Amino acid sequence: MMTSYSGGMTRRGFLRAGAAGMAALGIPWRVTHATPRYIPLTPATLRLSPNAFAPEMPQGEALRRLALAAMDAAKSAGAEFADVRVGVQRDIVVSPLPYPTQLTVDVSYGVRARVAGTWGFQHGSVMTADAIASAARGAVTAARRNAQTNQRLGTRTMSALAPTPVVTGEWRSPYQIDPFTVPLDDYLRVIGARVETTARVHRNHPISGSMLGWNAETRVFASTDGSLVTQEVMRGWPSMHGFASLPDHPTDDVHVDLAIPELLCGGFELVLRPNWIETVRVGMETAIRLRELPIRPFLDVGKFPMVFDGISFANLVGMTASPALDGDRLTGLETDASGTTFLTPPLDILGASTPQFSPLITARVDRSLPYANATQWDDEGVAPQPYTLIDRGHVVDYHTTRETAPLLAEWYAKHGRPLRAHGVAVSRTAASVPACTSGHLQVMPASGPASLDALAREIQHGFILRGANGEAEAGLTLATLSGTALEVRGGTIVARCDDVSTQIATKTVLKDKLLALGDERTSRTATVWEEKGMPWESIPQPVTAPAALCKDIDVVTWSIRS
Repeated sequence: MMTSYSGGMTRRGFLRAGAAGMAALGIPWRVTHATPRYIPLTPATLRLSPNAFAPEMPQGEALRRLALAAMDAAKSAGAEFADVRVGVQRDIVVSPLPYPTQLTVDVSYGVRARVAGTWGFQHGSVMTADAIASAARGAVTAARRNAQTNQRLGTRTMSALAPTPVVTGEWRSPYQIDPFTVPLDDYLRVIGARVETTARVHRNHPISGSMLGWNAETRVFASTDGSLVTQEVMRGWPSMHGFASLPDHPTDDVHVDLAIPELLCGGFELVLRPNWIETVRVGMETAIRLRELPIRPFLDVGKFPMVFDGISFANLVGMTASPALDGDRLTGLETDASGTTFLTPPLDILGASTPQFSPLITARVDRSLPYANATQWDDEGVAPQPYTLIDRGHVVDYHTTRETAPLLAEWYAKHGRPLRAHGVAVSRTAASVPACTSGHLQVMPASGPASLDALAREIQHGFILRGANGEAEAGLTLATLSGTALEVRGGTIVARCDDVSTQIATKTVLKDKLLALGDERTSRTATVWEEKGMPWESIPQPVTAPAALCKDIDVVTWSIRS
């Protein structure tokens, strides 16, 4: 059930103006790609909801007519296959005063066409039947030109697309309160309650993470095979993440661990959950206890045992092992963009008797609710199904789209599995080329009890790394992670160390150096942003993982790393 706030003012008249040019399609507004608007927070504007500042948006029926016009044009131009995404997005981000609220609107479309096994692509934001039909014909022309170039160069094209059923229908992610109908003053009340809660805990306060935001999207997918689906998704980033610090030393901080994902499907009710204040209080109190530890300059560069907390291990797996199993990297589609993979050739990797990762690692993928990338159909019209990626260290599958799944046809046939894409194709906006992603990757925790403290008790001299993030390099074989480092001696935390960074050889750390995983209580969900395509686009991907105890981790200082 969906509800909205009542009593808000209606949209201003000037936002309704200029609609006549698109009346024939029922689309009341024309907008360039991702147009931002900053809303100053004044006594007058605080009484209004975000909808008061947004234009009337195209409805699903109008978007469907545009999508069908594009497919008719592509077929008439000679495409062997084509698909289109037509979408409308609204983003609202409310920050604490005195910062202004930002409202962003994107109305766009992207058409792919295939000729002789080769793609062409066109995108636009002029929402008329003539414009999108012209883009579809342009995509066919580009595909034909690219196919001729491939023929002259002797370049082998990709095989046929993996089969998928024709799908039709509509789907809406569930939410209770539409955040775009909530007065801005209520956003600030929630932010204020969070700040007040943290201020009451000792003398510490968070220095970041107080903003609230939502993304509302209506997207239509259609293909020349006959698929036509409409999806409405409401995504929020209601979590507060940040650091605890003392007012007299604001740059000396400790990561606040909150067991709440950053991105979720849902409406304003996400920030009204009764356990919110208690979760923030517990996270702050833990950070404060750690903040009071003595600080020791780190001078002992070398190899040490280390416990990665759930966020740190999720980020490590999400920026190394998961993209290494990306079908786009596997086929070379990302060679000049995000890069390649060390887990190739696929049939050798899938059939290997020796595991590529530690037997402790089992990783599965699921795009179900409540996580923000949940969907009924992906951006190729494929219904996602859960699948296992790594089984007790053995690679048993890759992330695949309709284009890349045929590379694994022999493996699937050998194991009696149908050839199908996994439903993980994602277009960042409707105007983006669909890219392979990891869905929601979940590393299975230990079945027996294994808390973070229990893992740390196994360390004679080493570290706990909390809230760490970093980057992967050298074809995903190397990674660096930096976060709040806690020194452990005799199984007890004795100090905090500044200027600490780790250097991780992916193939050895995730295979030979992993000693134990934490239980479900230690699991956390990190949002890993992967840069893909040309030009690069950032695609958020949730990764859930438990804490992990590893041996012989290379620990260095930031100054040495620099």
